[in-house]
Amino acid sequence: MEMMRVDQLLPDAVESPVDEYLRLRSEITMLQARAAEVLGVIDRDGLFDEAGYLTAAAFVVDRAGDSWDAARRAVAEARGLTEHPHVREAFASATIDRPRVGMLLGAARVSPRLFERDEAVLVDSISGLSMRHAFRALEYWKQAADREASARDADHLHDRGHLHVSRTLGGMVRVDGELDPEGGEIVTTALRAMVEPGNLDANDGRSSAQRRADALVELCADHLAHGDTPVSGGVRPHLTLTVRPESLAGLAPGLLGDGVIVTSETARRVACDATVTEITGDGGSVLDVGRARRTIPAAMRRALVARDGGCVHPGCGRPHRWCDAHHVVHWADGGPTSLANLVLLCRRHHRMRHEGARAPSHR
Repeated sequence: MEMMRVDQLLPDAVESPVDEYLRLRSEITMLQARAAEVLGVIDRDGLFDEAGYLTAAAFVVDRAGDSWDAARRAVAEARGLTEHPHVREAFASATIDRPRVGMLLGAARVSPRLFERDEAVLVDSISGLSMRHAFRALEYWKQAADREASARDADHLHDRGHLHVSRTLGGMVRVDGELDPEGGEIVTTALRAMVEPGNLDANDGRSSAQRRADALVELCADHLAHGDTPVSGGVRPHLTLTVRPESLAGLAPGLLGDGVIVTSETARRVACDATVTEITGDGGSVLDVGRARRTIPAAMRRALVARDGGCVHPGCGRPHRWCDAHHVVHWADGGPTSLANLVLLCRRHHRMRHEGARAPSHR
């Protein structure tokens, strides 16, 4: 009689959910590493061009469906892995995951030369650490590298400066970057001057972060309106709003810039004090493009400044340089462009007048 072994009597081992989860996470990490490696080849060899795209990021946006922000991050990651073999190998073996890869590549930007020297040690050091402790370890290294690199190269901190501006899927714009000490002090001083409590009305309920965001927009708007900006195609850089009559009537949204959809009230506010070019068409074809004209002539703007001085919203008083000329009765509704129908409003209170109910009806 044939004897059966004990292992033949036991059921097949079943992987526990815990083990399965950890295995799948490891496999996902290795797949991410492989995808990044392949994207690096596409970027390095210009294969995106063969597929009909100008950049690797454009290829990822169109074919993989990523946002521009995510696509640029993916390409930057692929390039970084190409340059740093120890990070690449640890990622490919799932020794480190994608967030730790991002932290390491971010550290590499502080000083590529010093990172190359310490790369293997850094990868080995953070592979067994929690995310919190890995972040802290790399921050310590970055501070030490900054000091060492700065001692050897006076331009090191300036060379580290960078600014990323990208549009998110929801239409918001993300701003992220670093400035050298001098540049950072210039920016913070300029923003601080615009958000000091003494420059704001008593009922301003915005947070400090919201005030800084609005101040940055105002600085850029002032530069476009009054700065020495270069002329391209015969015109200075400007914000473009495309609307149909229904938009100005408050019945349909408008298009800002390269196709950002804005509400009808936002469209009416932007058009309130603008240069207008009328375009007529039929069946999608442009038939006639009218002459560009200011809704508020320069002479009338000067008279308005002389009368109001600045924002007329109670308690504000922002100087006229930061103000729009607001039609009390919008010109799209038949309101005349006359001093009696115009007031100066800073951009915040102009927005409130069109898009919120918090502003009083003061004229």
